[in-house]
Amino acid sequence: MHTNEMTMSEVLRDPMIRQMLRADRVPLGEFAKLLERTARARNEAYAVEAQAASTARPH
Repeated sequence: MHTNEMTMSEVLRDPMIRQMLRADRVPLGEFAKLLERTARARNEAYAVEAQAASTARPH
């Protein structure tokens, strides 16, 4: 499966994103932590949703 979404590594290396972070005075390390926390929270939400869907199915 092909996706047009950037990986976290690609985002952190992207020159345009780095330029915006510098302009906004956001340290790269802090932005990386934000991406990691967001990805973790999204994965946890998907897991809860999948669990709820599997228990809601009739047997």
